[in-house]
Amino acid sequence: MANKIQPVIIRRQRKHEAEQAIKDLLARGFEVVSPLKQENPQSEVLSKYSFEQKRFRVEDFSSPWIAKLRRVVQ
Repeated sequence: MANKIQPVIIRRQRKHEAEQAIKDLLARGFEVVSPLKQENPQSEVLSKYSFEQKRFRVEDFSSPWIAKLRRVVQ
């Protein structure tokens, strides 16, 4: 009998919720394929404001946190 892979994509608005979902799935035998990251993170974008001041934007809560996991089932 062939093994079947069950892919799961975690998508949450808040980072702590995504981390909890990953912990729950890891406890059930899943493994992380793609680590947790924020889709289109605004926190890494350097912006220019007036008077040529450079500042980093704060975390954008509208972008979801995403991770990919999988489990091999026999």
